[in-house]
Amino acid sequence: MWGPGNSNRVRAVIGGIAVGAAVTAAAVTAAPANAALQGIAVDTLPGYGSSANGSANYGMYGTGCSYKLSVIVGEPKSAKSTLKITSTRAGRTVTIYNAKPTTVEIKPNWRPTEPGRHVLTASLDGVVKTRTVDVGTGVQLPQFIRNGACFVLPTY
Repeated sequence: MWGPGNSNRVRAVIGGIAVGAAVTAAAVTAAPANAALQGIAVDTLPGYGSSANGSANYGMYGTGCSYKLSVIVGEPKSAKSTLKITSTRAGRTVTIYNAKPTTVEIKPNWRPTEPGRHVLTASLDGVVKTRTVDVGTGVQLPQFIRNGACFVLPTY
């Protein structure tokens, strides 16, 4: 059965078991996964209004109106850095949120101040997610009118 000529085979089996045990131990003691930034979205619907070509401005957000953002973080407790959420328009960046995430969904308010194309960016632990939105001139309606929706003025 296992004689002196089989010692290399025995060493190989024992070595294989040792390597398997080391790999298993490394997997069990590995550092937790990163915070897994999953995405950024605008939860509040875009504004209401009309544009010069007769189509509705349903895809436009309005200046001066308030919008709720939603940023999803898979493992907030394992975050190594702060979650930074910004809005960039024409090279000018405004920070909307900059703190360690404490929940899976972070919901800061965003209030654009200039019309044009805005890039909303969320970054955490080296992961960056963006969303590009168009902003027109807006008027925030009172709460009793369309639940405080934004009226986006016509675009020309």
